[in-house]
Amino acid sequence: MVKSKLSKLTLCAVGGAVALATAAGPALAEPTPAEELSRPNVEAPMKMAEEAAPSTLTAASSYKGRVIARSGLNVRSKPNTYSKVIGSLPYGKVIHIDCKVNSQNIDGNPRWYKLDRKHHHHDGWVSARYVVNIGAAPHFCHHR
Repeated sequence: MVKSKLSKLTLCAVGGAVALATAAGPALAEPTPAEELSRPNVEAPMKMAEEAAPSTLTAASSYKGRVIARSGLNVRSKPNTYSKVIGSLPYGKVIHIDCKVNSQNIDGNPRWYKLDRKHHHHDGWVSARYVVNIGAAPHFCHHR
């Protein structure tokens, strides 16, 4: 019987590694030319996401995200739905994010992203509930 927390953690890690190797094995097999032609290309979207993802962030760069709200996403003057709508972003639009704050909860998500002024030309806010991050998640905003 496993008694220590470290032993239990090690056992879980080993079990997870075995499960991952078992699941990934068939995916790593080299396809035949006939299989290659009949298989849909699912690597192109991943390649686009990898190219869009920043490898390292510098002070001059910003975080990125993609709008996932099918009907588009309102850009607001403050991080809540009570503030003025100052614009909107279409579904699929890549946005540049300056930072995030906790504010009004939208469908279980309290985060709001401040748009990067260098790319969007205003200090608008969008609900993080409707944005998927590309690369690293934004840092919290500093009080100024």
